[in-house]
Amino acid sequence: MKISLGEKVNYYAKCPECGTPRAEGTERCINCGKSLLQITEKDVKVPEDEADMALYKARSDKSASENLKELKGKSKLRYFVDYYLGKVILGILIAALAGGLLYSFLKPKQDPVFYSAIVVSPFTPAGFQQFKADVENLLITDPKHQNVVLDNTYSSLVADYNSGMSFTVHMAAGEIDAIILSKDELKYQVNSEALKPVDQVISKEIYARIPEEAKVKVVPTYPQENGAFVEGEEAVYGLNLEKFLERINGFETSSKYCIAFTSITENYDNINAVVKYIFDIK
Repeated sequence: MKISLGEKVNYYAKCPECGTPRAEGTERCINCGKSLLQITEKDVKVPEDEADMALYKARSDKSASENLKELKGKSKLRYFVDYYLGKVILGILIAALAGGLLYSFLKPKQDPVFYSAIVVSPFTPAGFQQFKADVENLLITDPKHQNVVLDNTYSSLVADYNSGMSFTVHMAAGEIDAIILSKDELKYQVNSEALKPVDQVISKEIYARIPEEAKVKVVPTYPQENGAFVEGEEAVYGLNLEKFLERINGFETSSKYCIAFTSITENYDNINAVVKYIFDIK
């Protein structure tokens, strides 16, 4: 198989300068010394197993699809990898990115009907899933546009900086309705004025039906500019979850956890519904 790749060497029969016939075996004129080399098309023998790759290199003036059709076996695979693979991968990445952006833009926006931070979760995994499912069934009427957020990523609002900052950001965004936390952390949040007294959030009727032993009273302590502290008025700032946790987790617990309500919430109807569920108020 012959493939045109470059130049072929011939010799002039006579010197193009003086006309002297070329002496056999010489490359220059024996009379005037002029070179007798004549440059024409060069024929190169290409081994059969390399012919496809030679064709691949020699026909760069053809379209990529034409070249691919003429190649065989490994040569075709190599040509595809060299010419197409990068473009295919780039196309897939662009399509995936565009699809993700389109989905984010078009998907229905969901607003929380109830948003609670959970500081060091007292729930078993099964108990947590049951709690979330129960609250969703209780409150959600439009699943495409409503959801329930139970954020259990907080380790401590007192001792963990990242948790404290995350809580502050969500509070500033007006998102958090309630906090499930230990009684030790409850007092800290009361002092920081992040919480409302329970009777300012839930209805009087529901508040009256909550057992007295479940009402967690706290005396706020407020720092003054001179370094002193002033005590505020004692009030119920939390509701004890001990009985609820025993019911939802399926075993008795000594965890001193309670639920409290943030000073920014205005989600009173849904909070009332959640409190009735927690304390099994019909």
